[in-house]
Amino acid sequence: MGLTKPAVPPLPRLRVKNAVAKQQTNPCLVVMSQMLSCWASNNEGSPACKDLEQELKACMAKSTKLPPPTKPSLNYHASRLLPKIHKKRE
Repeated sequence: MGLTKPAVPPLPRLRVKNAVAKQQTNPCLVVMSQMLSCWASNNEGSPACKDLEQELKACMAKSTKLPPPTKPSLNYHASRLLPKIHKKRE
């Protein structure tokens, strides 16, 4: 009884996920979570939460859209190497 390796289908392309691009956080996220927890404790529209509501509105008004992250060149080089890895049989 010999052990054989399972056949692995060829990959159509090589891609590397960029974990750094997913780490961008919204600066207003902390204020929003505080406001939501205040609403959960005191009901929505409570006078105790008015300061947090105003702070969140100000944060959302001043925040601008972040520029899109630059695409890493790693995927470009991986796509160039793919034909050398999966050579066609002639």
